[in-house]
Amino acid sequence: MDTLLLKKIDLESGLELEIYDVSRKLAGDRWYVGFIARIEIPITFIADYADSSEIDMEKMKDVLGETVRFEQKRDRHYIDEKNKDAMLQGLIDDFLATTLQYFSGKDFAKKYALQVYGKRLEKTSWYKA
Repeated sequence: MDTLLLKKIDLESGLELEIYDVSRKLAGDRWYVGFIARIEIPITFIADYADSSEIDMEKMKDVLGETVRFEQKRDRHYIDEKNKDAMLQGLIDDFLATTLQYFSGKDFAKKYALQVYGKRLEKTSWYKA
């Protein structure tokens, strides 16, 4: 899937939100219109906000690596070619209006990383059993 970086937004938390266009032509004048929002969260960033008794940071690094990637996709199918740019901008505007404040909070990175970490631990423990 081809991606085109549309914008980077510096968040109040110190992280960066990147928005990528993943739109493509389907058939005739019809388009798949979509974007991916991505935030790379360094594990060292989480350590600054996490209670040391709450998380074993070394184990977390072993399980997740140096970063955790948050990614969310929004899309629409079979959009008329004349409307594709407006549709994409509308999807992005709606996404930012409803999520930007949440992503900017200091708890977002910690909560998301802990959620991914817990799921990975659960998955690996299931495979070992």
